[in-house]
Amino acid sequence: MKKRLIISNIVISIFIVAAYAFAAEEKNILNAIPPTAIAPVATQPQTQQPAPAAQTQESTYSYKPLLNSDPFRPFIEVEITVKKMDEKKEGSFSIFPLQRVQTEQFRVVGIAGDQMRRVAVVEDATKKFYPLFAGTHIGLHNGKVIEIMADRVIVEEYVSKNAKRIILKLRNK
Repeated sequence: MKKRLIISNIVISIFIVAAYAFAAEEKNILNAIPPTAIAPVATQPQTQQPAPAAQTQESTYSYKPLLNSDPFRPFIEVEITVKKMDEKKEGSFSIFPLQRVQTEQFRVVGIAGDQMRRVAVVEDATKKFYPLFAGTHIGLHNGKVIEIMADRVIVEEYVSKNAKRIILKLRNK
C-alpha cells in the first residue's frame, strides 16, 4: 500500500514538472514571435503606427545545421559511376564488406551444420567475422559460395566469362 502511494506521488510530480517545463517553453516561443507577426483583431479603426526601424538578431529565425542533423541525408554515401560491363576495375567499391577484398584474403575459422544445411564463418584481415551460406557473394570478382563441405568452402568467381574455383580450407590451429 505504501509502495503504491510513493510510486503514484513520484509519477504525479513528474507530470507536474513536465507540464511546467512545457508551459515555460510555450511562453518562450510566444515571446520570440515579433508583435508585427501577430495580426491584432480590432473592431475599431486603428491608428497609423510607425514601422519598426530594424529587427533585432533575437527575433529573426535561423536554422543551425551544426546543432541538428539533416534528416534527408543518406546514412551511406556511395559515388555511383556508370561503367561498361567489360570494364570492371579490381578496386571497385562495394558497400558489402565481403565484397571489398580478394576471396583468398579470408580465412575459414569454423563450419557448422549437417549435410543439408551448413554455415561457414570466415575472418578477414581486420579480425572481423562473417557468416557464409551457399549463395553468398564474396570477393572482388563477383564470387559466389557454391558449396560448403565439412572441411572447406568452394567459391566460384567469374573473371572474363571464365569460371574460376577457389577453395578455402578450414585450418586447425
